[in-house]
Amino acid sequence: MNHRVFITGATGYLGHTIALRLLRSGHAVFGLTRDPARARMLADAGVTPVTGDFGDPETFLSELKNCDCVVHAALEAGPDASRQDQRALEAIQAAVEDGRVRRVLYTSSLWVHGDTAGTIVDENSPLDPPEIAAWRAPHEEVVLDLLEHDVTAIIFRPGMVYGGYRGRFGGWFREAREKGTVTYPGGDQHWCTVHVDDVADAYALALEDGPAGARFILTDESRPTVHELAEAVAHVASARAVRVAPDDMSETFGPAGEALMMDLQATAGRARRELGWTPMHGSFVSEAERLFNDWRAGREARVA
Repeated sequence: MNHRVFITGATGYLGHTIALRLLRSGHAVFGLTRDPARARMLADAGVTPVTGDFGDPETFLSELKNCDCVVHAALEAGPDASRQDQRALEAIQAAVEDGRVRRVLYTSSLWVHGDTAGTIVDENSPLDPPEIAAWRAPHEEVVLDLLEHDVTAIIFRPGMVYGGYRGRFGGWFREAREKGTVTYPGGDQHWCTVHVDDVADAYALALEDGPAGARFILTDESRPTVHELAEAVAHVASARAVRVAPDDMSETFGPAGEALMMDLQATAGRARRELGWTPMHGSFVSEAERLFNDWRAGREARVA
């Protein structure tokens, strides 16, 4: 069944990939962006652009109310992240109560689990988020409150997303090419990683038949150390991996420093079982050379 799908953050790293994936499935996709100049990019891709801002919901609310599904993939970086997300949720709730929206896919973060201290966690494990992600757990509950309105609400908690030109790992490739270094935090802690295309596939599956009220961790199960990730990038990009000691984390990485130092290991078994999700990418480390080539192709496309 084809749907009218409204995507927030439709020009962002994750949101744009989801938008293109849903287009390939035959859905009519409406993409929210604050930048009129980037609206052309959406239109060229086949997405109906909606120019608006969470701070002024009237700029997009009528289009939102006329969609069947909402994918909330926007994330405001910086200290205003929680407030902007709250505004987005208020708009979504209005579209549920006075519109046709009956399915909501919400993007949270694996960071809500905090440091797992070597334990592999799942969706039922206790939450202990770092300060930068403390707001995410209560926002998840706001989304699940929509179940009372006969809405299928689903939460996703992706790990560290890789693939393509953008994202944290895209930043590593860029640093490697421009400076000859890959600056990484700590080193012995584990990160859960997942390819951006695999994340988009999970959203497409959930849009069709995801169970109401479910939370899904998304990770490729490889669970590499940060040192292994950085060395893989350094190797394929002919660069040098440079470790940042824990005492220097705040100065180098800002508010995200605490979260980046977490040892976080998790499993996506539930998504595999209940969504039939089968990631096509198994490991950043083993695919580093191909990912580097994809990054270079993306950079060249942007320049062109």
